[in-house]
Amino acid sequence: MAVQEEGGPPAGFSGAVAGLIRYGEKGACGEVLQSALLREGMGMEGDWHAGGERQISLLPLELRRWIDAQTEPGLCFRRFRENILFEGTAVSLAPGTRLRTGEAALEISVQGKHCFEDCPLFKRGRSCMLAGQNLFARVTKSGMVRIGDRLEIEP
Repeated sequence: MAVQEEGGPPAGFSGAVAGLIRYGEKGACGEVLQSALLREGMGMEGDWHAGGERQISLLPLELRRWIDAQTEPGLCFRRFRENILFEGTAVSLAPGTRLRTGEAALEISVQGKHCFEDCPLFKRGRSCMLAGQNLFARVTKSGMVRIGDRLEIEP
């Protein structure tokens, strides 16, 4: 995992949208989309997570595959719901980093998540890749996003 250097983006960050998922209500299965409208200050249109600091959740595709392959699921494996899966370099992007994808612009609001003490993995001292590699963002410019769109850091 590349880490953002002080004062700049990580070298070599690149990505492409590999999946778009909308969750109409809490606990419901996600709806896989080919395109989605992201609304400034809200998130993905029709997604129950819209609003607040965590308007959009982003996850590297390789991490989703890792989660799906685990035989001992962590607590968050059932809880975490990504809106945008992306192919490419899995990186840590600091809050405030601005991204562009499709017609929309995002700003990283939260990098990673914390572990819960009642998680079976946490209790056994096992590491969970989800704790450091998922990202949350605010939508700073409305626009359509489609599968295959580039995900790039704004200069």
